[in-house]
Amino acid sequence: MPSLDKKALIVTNYLFADLDPTVQERVVELGVTRRLGDGEILFQKGDEGDALFGVLAGKVRIVASSAGGKEVLLNIMEPGEVFGEIALLDGLPRTADAVAMGSTDLMMIRRAEFTGLLERQPRLAVHLLELLCARLRWMSERIEDTSFLALPARLAKRLLGLADLYGEQTEQGTRIGLPISQNELGQLMGTSRESINKHLQTWRRQGWIELERRHVIIRDADGLRDVVEGEPEI
Repeated sequence: MPSLDKKALIVTNYLFADLDPTVQERVVELGVTRRLGDGEILFQKGDEGDALFGVLAGKVRIVASSAGGKEVLLNIMEPGEVFGEIALLDGLPRTADAVAMGSTDLMMIRRAEFTGLLERQPRLAVHLLELLCARLRWMSERIEDTSFLALPARLAKRLLGLADLYGEQTEQGTRIGLPISQNELGQLMGTSRESINKHLQTWRRQGWIELERRHVIIRDADGLRDVVEGEPEI
């Protein structure tokens, strides 16, 4: 995905898109840019929640870590997406880690500077509430999937969702343009790389998918949908 500048991010992200242009310009003025190298940590769980971030170029992994060192991949933020918005409201410590995937450019808005604008612009506060509600719905759906769908159905649903977001049409089928390893897929699904590989290899033999290094090509989306729709609850 092409890189964005600060203004393009603000006017296209649904958190800010419907605001008056003068308010959008005030938000743009608050933003400062920051560059991270591949694997560089932006913040860790427990760090002070003092800023919102928007991705201008590159990607950011949002990861939860246990005391034993086990990681669970919660999300991958792409250009045009914002994260860390809860910190703008409560200023409490971060609840997850954020790590750059490749060279990454960010826009950062400090909470201390943003709260003054928020007090003067009630519509902006409404947008923040809408974003938080959307995130809650997203988390609720993930919890439901984990509770009621077996792993094959959850994996098929996730692949179809990634294809909707990052799909690239090729002669072989729909290639998921987001580079993601089987280990990272396992983290997203809350399972092991071996379990992910088992189902991917089965679907490859059935002709539903093709596997590339860090990419999946979906050749038969209907086959994956049948897995999702036909899976009994567990």
